[in-house]
Order: sequence, then structure tokens, then C-alpha cells
Amino acid sequence: MQFPEPSMEGPISVETALANRRSVREFADEALTPDSLGQILWATYGVSEEGPWNRRTVPSAGAMYPMELYVVAGDVEGLEPGVYRYDALGHSLEEVEEGDLREEVAEVCIEQEWIAKAPAILVITAAFDRISQKYGERGVAYTFFEAGHMAQNCYLQAEALGLGVTEVGAFKEEHLMDLLELPPEHNPMLVLPIGWKSYD
Repeated sequence: MQFPEPSMEGPISVETALANRRSVREFADEALTPDSLGQILWATYGVSEEGPWNRRTVPSAGAMYPMELYVVAGDVEGLEPGVYRYDALGHSLEEVEEGDLREEVAEVCIEQEWIAKAPAILVITAAFDRISQKYGERGVAYTFFEAGHMAQNCYLQAEALGLGVTEVGAFKEEHLMDLLELPPEHNPMLVLPIGWKSYD
């Protein structure tokens, strides 16, 4: 899926998004749109400045950008259910695996059933070798910083769009890697179920 260009102006201020940001575990029964998913992915780890460094929306030690972002899609308009890798440079998705795996992801996340009700689930992963080759063991710590920046960007953009998200760190890492057919060097860091807020 090729996403439209991300918007550079939002309906609320950063300060309002910060004040209103909350973790959301109940979602409306409504599909995500390509615009909303694309905007979330761009805010989380997209390219903000093209050039020699292709700078992203988050800071990265030495501009190494060791993270990879995946989408477990279940209910996204115009997108078949499946697992996709976000191509930040192309602002697009590349299919990894077919099928709706949201329930399986929820089970791997210590049976948190609410996760399966999100129309999409983001999975932040880290390729430690990309950064440890420059920073050694300290580089591993830098990936945790970067994952935190990504999650906060996701929260703030979600709030601006009227979406809800919750950061999940409780999961069986090896099972999640197998389920999503991740490369062995892409280590899961965070799971972020996302969808429209439920006001019931």
C-alpha cells in the first residue's frame, strides 16, 4: 500500500495532545483509513527530511536508525489482513505474511484479549547489530531510547487524530517473532494496538 503524503498540520496543538494523551484499551468497531494509518506510521518512524541522512521523526544515536516498524492489519480500508513492514523511505507497506493474526498476537501478549479488537497493531522492533557496530554494547541501550521516542510520537499523533493506543511490553518475544515471520535480527520491543476511540 502506498500512503498519501503525511499532513504537516494537525487539528490540535502539541500541548493539547500532551495534556489529553491516555492509554486506550477500548476501540470503536470502525476500520482505520489509509490516511489515518499512514499518518500514524509517519509520525512513529517516518522520514521528516530527505537527504544524505534521511532524517526521521525521532532522534537516533548517530542517525543509525536501527528500528523496523511492522503493522498487523485486520481492519484497514483497502488493505488485506496481514503483516506488513513499513518502508519509511517510500512511505508504504510491504507485505510479509497474509491473514488476520490479531487474535494470535493478543494470545502471545499474555492473553490480553482486548488487543485483538484493535483494527491494527504496530510492532516496534530493533536490529541491534546496526547500532552496536558503532557504539558497542551501549548501542543496545540506545535502541530502547529510540523505541520510547517512537511510542510517544505514536501516542501524540493518535490523540491528534482521535485515535487510541496503548503501549504493550508484555509478550513472549520468540513466539511473536515466529508468528509474524520476523527476520532473526528484528527483535520486538513494543506492541501498540491502535484504533478509533470508543465513546460508549
